[in-house]
Amino acid sequence: MLLGELITLVQNKLPVKVVVFNNSSLNFVELEMKAAGFVNFGTELENPDFAKLAESLGIRGIRVDNSSGLKAGLAEAFAHDGPALIDVRTARQELSIPPAISAEQVKGFTLYAIRTVLSGRGDQLIDLAKTNIRQIF
Repeated sequence: MLLGELITLVQNKLPVKVVVFNNSSLNFVELEMKAAGFVNFGTELENPDFAKLAESLGIRGIRVDNSSGLKAGLAEAFAHDGPALIDVRTARQELSIPPAISAEQVKGFTLYAIRTVLSGRGDQLIDLAKTNIRQIF
């Protein structure tokens, strides 16, 4: 999503609904790094409030800070006649699991875990596990 695309929605009065999964990171890049066995570096983002940004452009902006507000936020966006942007705040450590996991990815992730602990960032590994354990059950 680029700022110019949002401006185009307003200028052409397009009733497009945009959902931003805002985890304040370059999460797909992080996942690729982890799968390759690298400790992530330089992937943190300091994102703005995308709902407020959308409002400043003339787009209906809705911010969802927790899962209990998601249904209402989406309903509000789809009820709006014009363009709308829903800024959904998600856990930074939430993993985007690919449809198939290769043995090479498992090996790389294991290497990432070892390197993370050895570099003194084991707390991040624990946070990663806590955040994603609910996906299993």
